[in-house]
Amino acid sequence: MAVETKARKYSDERVHNLKAILLDAPQKLDNERLELLNEIYPLTDGEPQILRRAKLLAHILENKTLYIDDSIFAGSLTQYVCGVYAFPEWNCDWMKNNEGTIISHLGEVEVTEEDRATFGDIVNYWGTRNCYDNANKMFEEVYGYSSMPAQETGVFYDGNSWPAGGGTMNYERFINQGAANIKKEAQERMHELVVSSENREKFHFYQAVIIVMDAMITWAHRYAALAREMAAQEQNYERKMELLEMAETCEWVPENPARTLKEAMQSFLFVHLALEIEVTGCGYSLGYWGQYMQPFYEKDIAEGRITRDDALTMTKLAFIKLQEIGYYHGPKFAKAWSSHVGQTLCIGGLTREGQDATCEMDYICCDAHIDLKNIQPPLALFWHPMMQEDFLFRCVEVIKTGVGHPQIMNTPVAITRMMDMFHEEGVSLEDARRVAIFGCVGTDIANKTSHPVEGEVCIGKAFELAFNNGVDPLTGIEVGPKTGDPVDFKTFDEMFEAYREQADWAVATMRRHGRVGNDHQATNLPLTLRSVMTDGCMESGKDCWNDGAQYTAELMINVGTVDAANSMLAIKDLVFDQKKLTMAQLKEAVLANFEGYEDIQKMCLDAPKHGNDIKEVNEFVRKCYDVVWEAYYKAGRNYCGKLGKPDAYSNSLHNLFGAVMGALPNGRPAYRALTDGSVSATPGTDHEGPTALINSAAYALDTVKFNSNHFNVKFNPSAVETPRGMRNLLSLVKTYMDQGGSHIQFNIVSSKTLQNAKLQPEKYKDLVVRVAGFSAYFTRLDPGVQDEIIKRTELTFK
Repeated sequence: MAVETKARKYSDERVHNLKAILLDAPQKLDNERLELLNEIYPLTDGEPQILRRAKLLAHILENKTLYIDDSIFAGSLTQYVCGVYAFPEWNCDWMKNNEGTIISHLGEVEVTEEDRATFGDIVNYWGTRNCYDNANKMFEEVYGYSSMPAQETGVFYDGNSWPAGGGTMNYERFINQGAANIKKEAQERMHELVVSSENREKFHFYQAVIIVMDAMITWAHRYAALAREMAAQEQNYERKMELLEMAETCEWVPENPARTLKEAMQSFLFVHLALEIEVTGCGYSLGYWGQYMQPFYEKDIAEGRITRDDALTMTKLAFIKLQEIGYYHGPKFAKAWSSHVGQTLCIGGLTREGQDATCEMDYICCDAHIDLKNIQPPLALFWHPMMQEDFLFRCVEVIKTGVGHPQIMNTPVAITRMMDMFHEEGVSLEDARRVAIFGCVGTDIANKTSHPVEGEVCIGKAFELAFNNGVDPLTGIEVGPKTGDPVDFKTFDEMFEAYREQADWAVATMRRHGRVGNDHQATNLPLTLRSVMTDGCMESGKDCWNDGAQYTAELMINVGTVDAANSMLAIKDLVFDQKKLTMAQLKEAVLANFEGYEDIQKMCLDAPKHGNDIKEVNEFVRKCYDVVWEAYYKAGRNYCGKLGKPDAYSNSLHNLFGAVMGALPNGRPAYRALTDGSVSATPGTDHEGPTALINSAAYALDTVKFNSNHFNVKFNPSAVETPRGMRNLLSLVKTYMDQGGSHIQFNIVSSKTLQNAKLQPEKYKDLVVRVAGFSAYFTRLDPGVQDEIIKRTELTFK
């Protein structure tokens, strides 16, 4: 029988119950993927890798344990509400080491002894076959030296021990085309191929697409069958009708094009979850989600199927599904990335024709976050001068809740960046106008860009090596090139050139390691569904790892450049300009972690610092970033032969890197987190107010040379309580954007609240803060990140 489709009001009580369950439920390691991996891999031995990986995804979708909760949407990553999958194909060191506490995005993950008992067979097979171990081995074979000293001392964090680099997937195409039509397209393209050595890989690619599309249809039909079984047992009439409607929806999408807003959201959730099942990692961003949902919303409203409130509640329920998704890739990754998943949703921006793209569903996304205060999906507002004031105020209402988003991006700057980065690929202005966020704050062209990951380099460490003639001061290991003992330097220029040489070496080493890892992933770990969802791959018949996408960038993040700049500014001021200290005295104090040298530490802390709008300081910080940019291009093109751009942001890498670094001449003690972001001020060192801070940030780096930058600002909640305070915040943003600033985001929280939350976490379990290009529950963060956020300068409007 057909299920009635008249409008039905969905209860907000259900929404908040589902969120409460999510926050209270224990995260669990779900070993089912490992078991299914063990089953299918021996059966596909010797087959082309793209077919092996497609059959693995199909085997999981066709056999994983399903459940349906109290939502109106079906689908989950694992068999648990807060389940976490393991991906030993990239890294299984944490399994080898039988690690104790495991932390994901919602806190500690339960790992039973029964779970651990399954690790043995996994480690036996993947211990020598995983990407990370092979990248380390291949690096040494190709370049003639080991990368391990650089990794262990914090020169770089590899991009090969965890799967990432998703990009802004083309969900719109999938929702409107459907899996059956994508399968048909693959069959037609395959049948057009001439059998030849040149087309062999294309033939296998299209075979893989067909396998995956069939599996997704089967998976959705399995949910339909489960919903019907549950409906047969359900006593509550309203819920019975919901389950029957869910069954009909799952029988239609994602196999066919969506017809209603609910079907569009369900189709989106299926393909998004399937992407995360294929590889759960940071970076499957949603693009302009509200804008490709808008036609379905308008149609449903016009036909009387739903109300705006219904659309809002459906959006909240979809957002809760997204917040369930988590992963674990080892302790270093958890500390470096705080296990956030980068499901960024863009709002605002421009149409391909250059008009304001803001729509009613963008407003609904804001309203959903005002109510939910979720960490997922993080919003990114693409600001431009034509934007309506009421929408900007709605965005500030979201910011006022303290959730730390939307982050605000400068659309004109981002468009210029895309035109520059992809000029060799013949990028059009129309494509560039649809610039979006992938992952945290990196920018790409929505739907069309692939992102092999190279890794993350610590420029603060490069300076530390320059200050110690290539030797890591904590371990005594000679890591970088010999650039001379600074005690012997006669001019500041010699110090700066030593920094340049160490930065060149650090960036080159990290990028070399990234490229050999990219080669392993392209060869052994192709991603069929991600490729389908990235424009260009279906047309080229090539995987996204292997230059199949229309545009290919990569992810190479630099961290700690402000720490390097502030340290060299202190040297210049204290040793060379004012001559208050000799280099030997400064070096002795730094190596002693300032213990017994508190007077010198105070001099270092009082030296000029980024963030106070001092012209010479602003220019020097930019000069330090230019060194990083130059080092990037000296190291060559990316794995796919494209130019690319370096990125500048921190995630929580500033905490990971800081934990293995000694004291610095900027006054920072050993082991403490480095400066967050890329153009943020070191916590507590910006003392001239918000205008001076944004002036410094806007000048700190060339926003076209870098594919991203990242600027954290913290305000006391009282600063934006009133309409006047909100307008002040918007005026600050406009001033920053007018100066060419690329990115800004806000924590609206007092340091006192954060301190209380650290002492009494049970009372603040839903307290959200902005860490880097993502938000997180404060009480579930690493203590080093918590302390760094507490120390950020708390600003007010005078």
